[in-house]
Amino acid sequence: MDIRRLDAFVKVVDLGSVTRAAGVLRLAQPALSQQIAGLEQDFGAKLLVRSPRGVTPTEAGLVLYRYASTIHRQLEEARRNIKNVSGELSGNVAVGLAPWSSASLLAPALLRRIRQTHPGLLIQVSDIFGVAYSELVLRGKIDLALLYGDTPPRGLHYKTLYREDFCLLGSTEIIGEDTGPVDALALSKTPLILPAKESFLRQMVDRHCRNAGLATTVVAEVQSRGLLAAALRDSLGAVILPTSLAASMQEGGYLVTRTLTPTMSMPVSICIPDSTGLTDAAFAVHEVLLGLVREAHPSLDAKA
Repeated sequence: MDIRRLDAFVKVVDLGSVTRAAGVLRLAQPALSQQIAGLEQDFGAKLLVRSPRGVTPTEAGLVLYRYASTIHRQLEEARRNIKNVSGELSGNVAVGLAPWSSASLLAPALLRRIRQTHPGLLIQVSDIFGVAYSELVLRGKIDLALLYGDTPPRGLHYKTLYREDFCLLGSTEIIGEDTGPVDALALSKTPLILPAKESFLRQMVDRHCRNAGLATTVVAEVQSRGLLAAALRDSLGAVILPTSLAASMQEGGYLVTRTLTPTMSMPVSICIPDSTGLTDAAFAVHEVLLGLVREAHPSLDAKA
């Protein structure tokens, strides 16, 4: 099979348009459409659904997309490693870390450790809101991720590593000087600074209050940790954060934490593709990341 046809198919899915993909690939649109038709004939399945709004992959198309993306990355890695006859690992590895989590605290150590152990690798680390890291791994856009949840969608494998406990963080002006736990009623009355509704963290907090028949009081939605820290310093609100991340933001003593009742926690898992596997470079990063998790959580069994 001509690998160029697979690359062309990936480009069409990425851009959601045969016309735009043809322009990027510098192909005539009929020629590109013929390549897609040839793939559909080879696999005996319809791969794309066309509509006035563009094209989207079918279920079979998503399966092919995942494999084609992996093949592309593996070929690129092979080219780099062939050029690098020393045997040193090289290539790019993309990692997603759940934002505002203890996983995101590992980013500096991950960059440092990869630089020390695999200097030929270029690692790309993301810990931003607004993206579904499981979807990015599924589509082959990133290689692996540390994320919240323990129920993988089809095509992914989750290894649950530990549970993340959450607390309330804010100034005494906002959350008081009492050191006792905050119940759902008190939490619902607390002005909160949280990420957007689509985030896993926001959904967890909303669900916590909703289970008690209450609603959260959100006074601001932010996604930047720098902006969050400034807002907390100015006593504009409080925030729900993992205890480890909250502790890292308490420098200076102007912020305090309160536990929650009922407790609030979520599992943290490492996410990799289920069927396509990891490249050698991605597997090396996977092992380094697991090692860092073990160091941060000595009591857990993080074998993978």
